[in-house]
Amino acid sequence: MKKNGKRSRLIKSTLIIIILLIVLIAILSVIEYYPNALVSLTEKPKLYVIQDRCSIILDRLIHQIKDEGECRIACRNECGVRNEQFESSEFIEKENACHICNCYCK
Repeated sequence: MKKNGKRSRLIKSTLIIIILLIVLIAILSVIEYYPNALVSLTEKPKLYVIQDRCSIILDRLIHQIKDEGECRIACRNECGVRNEQFESSEFIEKENACHICNCYCK
């Protein structure tokens, strides 16, 4: 009985080592053939600031980018023009000034 227990533990540990080696080889081959795969996962998004073009008409401040939705659309377009992927947007509303729209692209 003791021999079967030792043998089964040996087989289990051997299988675990083989599986770990296969996973390690797979990771190394991905790094070898696709070197930018890990870079794209760890790179920080780039910030692009889109200025709201606002103007005063009849004593009222008129904004081109009025809310978060329009900021998001402008950011998607900005990232698309730069051939980058849209990550997120941040809309900063100013009361007596032009709004700010921050775009994050990868």
